[in-house]
Amino acid sequence: MTDRPQPGGIACHEEFLTRTFDAWRQEFRNILENHRREIQDRLEKIEREIEKKSDKENVDVLVRGINEELHRHADEINRLHSRVGAKLGTDTMWKIAGLAMGIGGSVGGLIGFLINLIMKVRP
Repeated sequence: MTDRPQPGGIACHEEFLTRTFDAWRQEFRNILENHRREIQDRLEKIEREIEKKSDKENVDVLVRGINEELHRHADEINRLHSRVGAKLGTDTMWKIAGLAMGIGGSVGGLIGFLINLIMKVRP
């Protein structure tokens, strides 16, 4: 045996690797396309389900969810207030309350924006 490569050996391997990678790329593309179709089908199904419900029901569900979330946040703030109140001074407590109000305002603004957007999308 000699250490010299065969004249057509490298080209043959390169061609084999090229075909293999092309086949893999096509297979991955098919998998991604199938996932895209499945996601599109799910989105269309969700859209049909949403269209079946009335706008009032959607808004009621959103409002109930918002109220539950606000109650949960209020309870959490009260628990934090009682725990932190014993450990921190009044100045720090006001800073935390301001931060909580800022976060609550941001969450409320986001929720209001989403409700407004939903109401604009559904005439």
